[in-house]
Amino acid sequence: MTLQIYRKMKTKIIFFGIIVMLFSCKQEQLRNSYIYFNEPQPVNVETVNSFPKKYIGTFSRDYSNSLKIESKYVLKININSFDATRKQMDSLPELEFRNNIVYDKATQKAYKTFVKNDTIQWEIEQLDTLFSFAENETAKIYKSSLILNKAIDGNYLVNIIKFDFLSNKYLQLGTRKDFTIINNLLKIPFDANVENSDTTFVVLKPSRSDFRKLLRLDGFEYEKMYYFK
Repeated sequence: MTLQIYRKMKTKIIFFGIIVMLFSCKQEQLRNSYIYFNEPQPVNVETVNSFPKKYIGTFSRDYSNSLKIESKYVLKININSFDATRKQMDSLPELEFRNNIVYDKATQKAYKTFVKNDTIQWEIEQLDTLFSFAENETAKIYKSSLILNKAIDGNYLVNIIKFDFLSNKYLQLGTRKDFTIINNLLKIPFDANVENSDTTFVVLKPSRSDFRKLLRLDGFEYEKMYYFK
C-alpha cells in the first residue's frame, strides 16, 4: 500500500467515524418502546414545574459521557475525539482548520481543538435533550428519583433518574425484556396492544405501591450509571 493511498483511506475513516459517532449516539436512546403507562407516574403524586436545586448538576460515566440536570431540562452529553494531520484536514468536506481551531463549515461552530506538531485533535460535543417540560411532558419527584413522563397517543413513556449516595441511574423503560422482568416479579396489571397476533406494546397500570417496587428493580436493558462530577 502506497503512502498516498494510506492517507486517503485514513481521511475516509475519519469522515466515516464522525458519521458513525452521530448514529451511535442516537442508538443509545430507546426507540419504539414496548412499555407504556396508562397515566403519569407515580399516581397520586404531585407534578413539579422545575427540578429543585439539590438535583441540579452534571454527572458523568466517564470523560466522554455525562448527564446534565438543570432546573428546566435534562441533557445527555457525548464527547467524541478525532485527530488528523493538517493535510488530511484539507480533505474533510465538512470541516475547516484556521487559527488553530477546527470549525464546522456549515454552521461555523468551533470545536475544542488541540494542536501538537502536525497533528490536530478536536472534540465534537453532542447534546441530546432528554426532558424539557414540553407540553406533553410532566415530571414528578418520588423516593429520591425524578420521574419523567412523556404523553404519546394517550399513553405515557416513563424514564427515571434515580439518585443514590454514590451514583445516579438513568433508566429508560422499556423493552420486551424489561417487561418480562417487571411481569415476573411484580405482576402489575396491564393491557396488551395486539396486531396480527403479535403484541406490539403493553400499557401498565401500576398503583403507587407497584411503582415503588418497580423503582427497586435492576437489570433493565437501557439503564446507565452516572457519578458525581
